[in-house]
Amino acid sequence: MVIFEIKEVKLYKMGVGWLSAQARCKEKDILFPVLKKQTDDFLKTFHVDIEGESLLSSISFDSETKGEIEIEQSGCALTSILDLLSGSRIQINLLNGEKYEGRLVGYQESESENKDDGAEITIVLSSPDNLIKQVASKEIESIFPAEEYFRKSLNDQLDLLSKSKKEDVKNIKISFTDESEKDIVVSYLTELPAWQSSYRIYSIGEEKAVFELWALVSNNTQIDWIDAQVQLLTGLPISFKYDMSSPWLIDRPYVSRPTQTGISVMKPEAEFEPRPSPKLAPMAAPKRAKRAVAKMDFVGAAAIEEPYEYEETAEQEAEIVTTTESVTFSLKQLVTIKKGESALLLLHSTDVPKEKIYIYNRANHASHPFGAIEIENKSGYAWEEGPVTIYEKGDYSGEAMLQRVPKDEKQIIPHRLEQDIYIKQSEESSTKLVNISLSGYYYVESFINKTEYLFEIENKADEEKQIILETPKLYGYEVDKKKSKIEVKETPNYFRAKIKIEEKSSLKAKIHTFRKTSQSVSIASVSDQVLEELLDLETIDEKQGTIIKKIRDLRTEKQKLVVQRDSEEKSIKRMESEYQNITKSIQVLRSEGEEGKTRAKYVTKMNDLFEKMETKRKSIETIDIKVEKISKTILKEIDKL
Repeated sequence: MVIFEIKEVKLYKMGVGWLSAQARCKEKDILFPVLKKQTDDFLKTFHVDIEGESLLSSISFDSETKGEIEIEQSGCALTSILDLLSGSRIQINLLNGEKYEGRLVGYQESESENKDDGAEITIVLSSPDNLIKQVASKEIESIFPAEEYFRKSLNDQLDLLSKSKKEDVKNIKISFTDESEKDIVVSYLTELPAWQSSYRIYSIGEEKAVFELWALVSNNTQIDWIDAQVQLLTGLPISFKYDMSSPWLIDRPYVSRPTQTGISVMKPEAEFEPRPSPKLAPMAAPKRAKRAVAKMDFVGAAAIEEPYEYEETAEQEAEIVTTTESVTFSLKQLVTIKKGESALLLLHSTDVPKEKIYIYNRANHASHPFGAIEIENKSGYAWEEGPVTIYEKGDYSGEAMLQRVPKDEKQIIPHRLEQDIYIKQSEESSTKLVNISLSGYYYVESFINKTEYLFEIENKADEEKQIILETPKLYGYEVDKKKSKIEVKETPNYFRAKIKIEEKSSLKAKIHTFRKTSQSVSIASVSDQVLEELLDLETIDEKQGTIIKKIRDLRTEKQKLVVQRDSEEKSIKRMESEYQNITKSIQVLRSEGEEGKTRAKYVTKMNDLFEKMETKRKSIETIDIKVEKISKTILKEIDKL
């Protein structure tokens, strides 16, 4: 059996790896183990290098198109074997030495006298002289299939049963042209756990820190990585899954056979039977791997006045190649990671500039800032996202999540709460109208929205502190540099002010922000007072002033007509009420005598009221026409603006 060793590993951040396995052999056919779920990746990406006289002949594998297992894996195995051999010639050897030959007709089951013994099986056999014999299974020593076809069927079923019990591995057979001595390198892409970045920062002095990049690498393949050359890449090449291992079955149209001879009816189209296309089985989740974590030793903290001496935690570092697409870390030493294990590898250690600061954000803590260091990426490559642990004078100081940091850029890393500094934050907001203008036929009001952030800071420590005050950047707001007495920088999400506070002291600081807003209203909707205010604006030219005055006069005329119309409507309502009262009185008066005279007067008055109401209704119609005409004229004048 040829044993392959992984000699080269290239891991990407996207969850795939390029592996190169090496072996030396003379065999013409060798087996290469691949996890079944990784077979497709192997088949679409593999590459074989051969050093020797042999040439590559073929790559073959079991496509698993055989039938299902017929032998029962549980229950009575004998009955399932008898079902498989039914109808074939067999030889039965009894315990007493006798032998029976014939064709297996079948078997029958019956209950045993002792229920604990289970069912009794009796085999029914047809002998060469056509005699039917019954043989109890408890008397049988062995059964031999006499026909080669059934022996092969039985062996095939046992092979399927054996495969179903084995580990989920597919053996790829690599065949060569001869059996000469040769060195083989098989390279292929496979799914692997993405390597993870982990960082260490050792704070040394006031302006220096030692930065370490570690990588967590996991081996979930079927081959140990023994003294392998490992490369870790940050690039993200395009990779995808594709079904290469299962047979590609193309559905063909199904044509029915004719059911009669002679003249048949013409069919304009063939008949098709849709068949479901094969689906890929879902990828199984990888098992949790063991972790082999490198041991780290730290020098104890020295006295404050003495410089802290940093001691490297490991000798293993990598050669770094940076391109526009990615960063490649090639470990200088060979690495051993056995299958099912993980390891932490040191990729790089370097000095970087740092500054110790404190950062306050009320959303993170209402009263205290976080101790932080601001480091500058001078490593020559971009730092990927990952957890970072901070050490001060060799002692654990805290940890955080490092965001992606391009080279030559800075990042602030908060890692602990500073309880010697107390901060109270409050806000004051106001809105002020600063301008009125005319934009087309819109009346525009401009405002200044101000928000001031007040910080009351108390430093109880025995040393000077440098603090960054951080407030959320609201939409549209910017720093009022004229009012702010401290320097404030803007980030995409925050305003940040950096201040210094002496030991055992307190101070107040303010961040002034503002935003310009405006609201507009059509001239047709504003009040008469607003029109008068517009006429007083210096920004209104002579043409606009003339139009606004005309609009004002038209609106005054329209208002008078509206008042007149309201008066006429009130008069009509009063007359209608009087008309209704007279109608009720007439209904109770008789037409003769004094009542008749009174009734006649009421009728005359009713007619007079009716004529007056009709006159006023016509007056209202005339007023409505005038009002509508004035409204249209106003809109035309507004359009001139």
